[in-house]
Amino acid sequence: MRTQFSLLLAIAAFGCSDYTVNTNSKVNGNDVEDGEPDIEVKPAKIDFGSLKVADAETATEVVTISNVGTAPLNLANVYIEDDTMPYSISNLGSVLVPEGGSTTVTITFAPITSAEYNTKLLIDSNDPDEATSDVKLNGAGVAPVIDLSPDDYDFGTIYIGCDTPQPVTVANTGTADLIVSGFEYITASNDLAVDQNTAVNGALPWTIAPGEAKEVFIDYAPLDDYPDEGTVVVSSNDPQQPEAQAHQTGTGELYGKNLDVYEQALRSAADLLFVVDNSGSMSEEQTNLTSNVESFITTMVEVDADWQIGVITTDSPSFRGDIIHYDDADPESEFVTQATPGTGGSGDEQGNEMAYQSLSPGGDAGPGSDFLRDEARLNIVVISDETDSSRSPWVDYVNYFWSLKPDTDMVVEHAIAGDWPSGCATAVAGTGYYESVSATGGLYLSICATDWSSHLSSIAEVAATDLSSFELTDFPVPSTIVVTVDGVVQTSGWTYDSADNAVNFDDDHIPAGGSTIEVEYALYGDCSE
Repeated sequence: MRTQFSLLLAIAAFGCSDYTVNTNSKVNGNDVEDGEPDIEVKPAKIDFGSLKVADAETATEVVTISNVGTAPLNLANVYIEDDTMPYSISNLGSVLVPEGGSTTVTITFAPITSAEYNTKLLIDSNDPDEATSDVKLNGAGVAPVIDLSPDDYDFGTIYIGCDTPQPVTVANTGTADLIVSGFEYITASNDLAVDQNTAVNGALPWTIAPGEAKEVFIDYAPLDDYPDEGTVVVSSNDPQQPEAQAHQTGTGELYGKNLDVYEQALRSAADLLFVVDNSGSMSEEQTNLTSNVESFITTMVEVDADWQIGVITTDSPSFRGDIIHYDDADPESEFVTQATPGTGGSGDEQGNEMAYQSLSPGGDAGPGSDFLRDEARLNIVVISDETDSSRSPWVDYVNYFWSLKPDTDMVVEHAIAGDWPSGCATAVAGTGYYESVSATGGLYLSICATDWSSHLSSIAEVAATDLSSFELTDFPVPSTIVVTVDGVVQTSGWTYDSADNAVNFDDDHIPAGGSTIEVEYALYGDCSE
């Protein structure tokens, strides 16, 4: 009994010192030893190449994830490193990959603009040596890219009436042709507008190659002193930004104002100085003049003008009689008498010189005389079948005539003379008279016409002061003009004529005699500042 117990103690003592439990031991010879997963990803890099965005091109590649280890591979996450890039991935075939097994994931590249898209596919797993595996992804989009520069611009403060253009560059920074199809300017103001510069760029649509650009302009011409803003919208085939925008701001500043005040005359007025050639060849022409004087008088009555007539000849500056007035008992007969001086005068016709002498100080028609009135338009009417043989150039006479009035429009010379430039059957060209008439805006009529009634009526129609036109004393910003008649603002019935720098009323809106007309307007500043 004692021996058997000792043996048991010995066996127990041996087992405690030399035997350890091994967790990797085989059970019944069939259990596999525990191991580690080992991930393998192929391919390690994918190049999708360059795809055309406009054609919606895409490319797809398959990534294989294998487990070459000795324990199951658990795929915790599969994702794109930069999730803003145009790569998408399919669901995994399996998140648990047995040893020796594999699964796949599909990657699709769909570029949205012209750019290099370089990132990685990341795979998180329980591989103890490589917790995160990656696949390098490379791809490029081929597309136009529109760029507006500057995209925000402040004109600052600009004088009202000044036009300030600011260039805006429309560039293609992409890799395909940019097609610009339209422009729109969004603003609540009339002061800003887009100029497509079609003289240089041509008509829309435009094709702008990669790296090229075109220039347009935003015009700012402030009409008031309020802040202005606007946005130009450019339409194109840029797939990511089909409507590009650039914003502009600015403020108008008033340089100054002017107020012109006019008192409308009760009647239009005309002073007519007839200069009649009294040389030997003028018998028939004088008859034509006096035979048609009725047409002249009738038309003057119709225009309701306060007119008066003085008559001199081409060799004398003195009146041939009293001044003829519109309200004389028989002005027609008096004109016939004075306008037929006979044909015994000098053959050296000097129409402009005689008019000058008559209108000079001390002359019958000169300043301070009863003839030359401040409110009346001065009409010099020369009737001659010869050239002007006056001693000075025609321009000297015109300049003197103009000096008699504060407004050159109040002086006009007319002529019934030989056709310009070759003359006509009974007369040579009226050299000297033609130039004076052209300079003053008068009527040059043919002396060879058989019927002078229309000639004289035409002169009568334009002879009197124009009660419809008011010349301004300074140059206005047209959009700022405000016209009032007897304190009432006139929103229609008038226009501004920049050539004459005058406000002109329509025939049916001419202010009544005695009315007060006021024209207020802004003045141009120095646009070079």
